[in-house]
Amino acid sequence: MIAVLREILDDLCEAYRQGGSLVLLFDYDGTLTPIVAHPSLAVLDGETRRRLAALADRPGIYLGILSGRELDELKSLVQLPGIYLAGTGGMELDLRGHRIVHPHAEQMGEVVQRLAARLDEDVAMHHGAWLEKKRLSLTVHYRQLPEQLLGSLQVVVAEAMRDFARQVRLVQGPEAWEIIPANGWNKGTAIRLILADFGAVSDILLYAGDAANDADAIAEVAAMGGITVGIGAEAPPTVTCRLPSQAVLLSFLGALDASLERRRPHVGRASKNYLGLYGYWKSTFPTNPM
Repeated sequence: MIAVLREILDDLCEAYRQGGSLVLLFDYDGTLTPIVAHPSLAVLDGETRRRLAALADRPGIYLGILSGRELDELKSLVQLPGIYLAGTGGMELDLRGHRIVHPHAEQMGEVVQRLAARLDEDVAMHHGAWLEKKRLSLTVHYRQLPEQLLGSLQVVVAEAMRDFARQVRLVQGPEAWEIIPANGWNKGTAIRLILADFGAVSDILLYAGDAANDADAIAEVAAMGGITVGIGAEAPPTVTCRLPSQAVLLSFLGALDASLERRRPHVGRASKNYLGLYGYWKSTFPTNPM
């Protein structure tokens, strides 16, 4: 295990043994699963699921997965009860059974669908690229597009987005562009909502992601003094440490579970309230319609 990863492991274990809580948050595609030819093939393997489940089952550990996928799809792929999930880049969340969505999701969805109608045919003309249409966002996948056609696809997307410049923004994903509401929630917002759900700052907060679409989450965790882990070369450069692959992250999760005490009552130390009661969220986050 690389030295910085050993230090992170020691810090997590020591905080936990001292009675602190841990929040362990992960991106899905490219972080918990490798990037594959088609998103439908990115299945969480059994060993990864077992290690995540073992950690989530421990008292005082809060586990979550954040993704650009729609929430229902993410839930069907993960199939881990009792964890936090954020879909559509943070626009919709499952807070351990309590589902919430951005209060202006309907208006934002209408804008997204109008843009999809503009993009659909032009993207389809670029053989190897395809448009994934979701209720609250779009993803232009180009992982199978010949490199010489990428510039043409960029022009098509930029031109279509020009009329929606104040309503949507483009975020780089793994061999894809995610188009999301400009005034919506993002992965950083989702992290704040997750922390608000149980009402306190963790002693250690960790987030692992692999691409530019994890930048909001990484910035949020860094601002809280947490640990950020990048998977692969495309993760934002500001991460605390960078791992070469999902396999190394999986090994780390196994080492973390093995290092924690098998059973102990969790007695959390006093910690400041992070965002107060969950019911306060509407007045705390920007909710301007598009």
